[in-house]
Amino acid sequence: MLLFIIIFFAMVIVVGTAMIFGFSVFLKSRRKSLGTNNSKQFDDAPPYRSLFEPDEADIRAIEAENNAEKQAKEREEARRLAAEKVEKVADYRKIWNVSPDKTKTIELLRLASESKNADTFSETAENVIETWRENRIENLTADNLADLLDSHLKTLPQQERTAGALFWLKQEITELRRKSEENF
Repeated sequence: MLLFIIIFFAMVIVVGTAMIFGFSVFLKSRRKSLGTNNSKQFDDAPPYRSLFEPDEADIRAIEAENNAEKQAKEREEARRLAAEKVEKVADYRKIWNVSPDKTKTIELLRLASESKNADTFSETAENVIETWRENRIENLTADNLADLLDSHLKTLPQQERTAGALFWLKQEITELRRKSEENF
């Protein structure tokens, strides 16, 4: 019986060792089958997004809306600045009408051209030409006036220079230059 017990314990030890050895071989082969490519799936959590987090389409829509608001503000600011420049021309025209001279005429035309508005420049130029024809502007010849009008006309933006509001002015400049040539 003692022999039986010794053989039984020896068998239990051999079977236990074989099971442990087999289990470790199984785990090693299992790790090799996962490989390095598949191990990443266990490293990082999947990229879940919050239920209320905006997706790419929502983000693009928000950006488009923000850009539209920004452009609307910029257009409004540009309109406000243009209105201020036109108002500044009107205010200076009142000062100029009191005592028009060559220096004030140059300043008035500069302000009108900086308004970047063909209508404002056209009205100002018309007013200057009428005042000049009334001989109220001292020390300003027809050639000088033509040069002033032409040079300030060229400082307007291209789209404003080609506007119909300034067609008559180009003809007036030509007429003033013709008058100055006749006087010589």
